[in-house]
Amino acid sequence: MELRELRAFVAVVEEGGLSAAARRLHMTQPALSQTVSGLERQLGVQLLVRGSTEVQATGAGTTLLAEARGPRPA
Repeated sequence: MELRELRAFVAVVEEGGLSAAARRLHMTQPALSQTVSGLERQLGVQLLVRGSTEVQATGAGTTLLAEARGPRPA
């Protein structure tokens, strides 16, 4: 897993969709979709449920998101 893949995943979840996340990351939507799909293949789990207009993190995606963000200050 590369840092850029993790950043891409976090952006997709935070933005709620691939198009908005792609704009935020200054990349094309197809490239972002391939990056996230590659991460899912590497990990062997589905991280996102893709709808027609938005995406949501699966249970595994929520766990990865919490790990990616790191510990929260008390």
